Amino acid sequence: MPISNPSMPSVPDGVHVDDLTLDPHGLLITAHTTTVDATCPSCGRPSTRMHSTYQRTLKDLPWQDRAVTWRLKVRRFRCSHCPGRIFVERVPGLAARKARRSERLAEAQTDIGMVLGGEPGARLSRRLAMPVSGDTVLRLIRHRGIHPSPPPRVVGIDDWAWRRGRIYGTIVCDLERRRVIDLLPGRSSAPVRDWLAAHPSVTVISRDRSGPYAEAARTGAPAATQVADRWHLLVNASEAVRGIVERHQSEIRDVAHRLVHASSDGHDATESAPTSEVHNPRRDRCETALRFHGEGMPTKEIARRIGASRNAVRRWVRAGRFMPYRRAPGPSRLDRHLPFVETRWQEGERSATVLHRELRAHGFTGGYDIVRRWVGRQRSGAPVRPASARIPSTRRITRWLTGDPATLLPEDRAFTDALCVAAPKLRQAVENVRAFADLLRKGDPAGLMPWLEAAGKTDIGGLVSGLRQDEAAVRAAIVEPWSNGPVEGQVNRLKLIKWSMYGRAKFDLLRQRVLHAA
Repeated sequence: MPISNPSMPSVPDGVHVDDLTLDPHGLLITAHTTTVDATCPSCGRPSTRMHSTYQRTLKDLPWQDRAVTWRLKVRRFRCSHCPGRIFVERVPGLAARKARRSERLAEAQTDIGMVLGGEPGARLSRRLAMPVSGDTVLRLIRHRGIHPSPPPRVVGIDDWAWRRGRIYGTIVCDLERRRVIDLLPGRSSAPVRDWLAAHPSVTVISRDRSGPYAEAARTGAPAATQVADRWHLLVNASEAVRGIVERHQSEIRDVAHRLVHASSDGHDATESAPTSEVHNPRRDRCETALRFHGEGMPTKEIARRIGASRNAVRRWVRAGRFMPYRRAPGPSRLDRHLPFVETRWQEGERSATVLHRELRAHGFTGGYDIVRRWVGRQRSGAPVRPASARIPSTRRITRWLTGDPATLLPEDRAFTDALCVAAPKLRQAVENVRAFADLLRKGDPAGLMPWLEAAGKTDIGGLVSGLRQDEAAVRAAIVEPWSNGPVEGQVNRLKLIKWSMYGRAKFDLLRQRVLHAA
């Protein structure tokens, strides 16, 4: 029977509807094919010799929130030109060969799965009257073809963590169109080299300063221009400064304590004041780690043997010698009353009970133990450092030194100024790093070589050596407008998709969903 209602499921050519059955569970469409002949899939010739018939059951897009099922009678034919060949007629526009759902239903469920994944996609499909299992959704995703992208000209390459510290992959983005064009397994040179060799249209490659990616670009696309990512260059420069900051822990502590005394006593913060060193039991582990590092042992193995974290081993190796632990006690309620209690101590009062009673009369709200510990330190002759003299971390100090001084708080600016006075080598390294950042911002390639010559004679010689090895890419970073910023954004999208699958998806499934999202 013909269907005149446009909201009803459309009927392909060559199919006649015999009956419609509507119940609360869904709509059942009974139909049969009406074509005179069918084309043999082997020889491509038509045949009219019918062999037999059978029924196909197909799921289709829902109608009025009801699932739609086709019960379609199709025919088998004998081929007149292929001896013994029997084939089933095709139903174009409704379902593919051996399929149990219509092409339009499969496409809708695949699109849902691409966005949500397996089980979430199955739950939404059931809510939309398109019931399907999560495994089937994943199978549909994997069978979906990938639309070829136009030949890329400018690409950005970066790595991403499948399992941090263990398994990594490589993402390739078209920087002109700002979209992901491929995911590659691993972050070694070979997959990237092969990919570049298969895409000769690439003329510019933006990358971080990873050695494998540089090698892949040299061998896979030797005519392409390599551009070092400016953000990674600034990070490398900041890490070089941080290594120097690690070697000036004593100066950092002195400056922090002098600033505290200056704020309370009004003294000049740049005046020198000796600081006594306290033995740190971590010294033995540090010296052992440095010895193992000199023997060529990997950081992970050193950390396992000495029972320290890998970050601690890296800090010791970067500093090259033992550095005392930099953390100081936190603020105390006694800090604001120190002038009074120190005056009473100088007058000869040695009783913690009496001092606590007098402090309470002056508004002190702390407990007796705070006063007792302070008196104990005074009697033992141990160096008394104000608890409010917090020692900033090396990462924070590095950020203060390499950032814009105009954006710093007054106390942070005073700290960095005093530290640069106390550590001239550190000040020189900071000036060189800021000059390098100015080169990148202003786009001045002529200043690169003089900067390399001048900075190579300072404590950031290691950074300069690395830049010389990658000088062409660094020079291109100053001139070219391309960077890996869009690639980092695509990595964030990739992580969101990976986390939505609870980290259990295989590489092929993740690649399908990431490329679909792009």
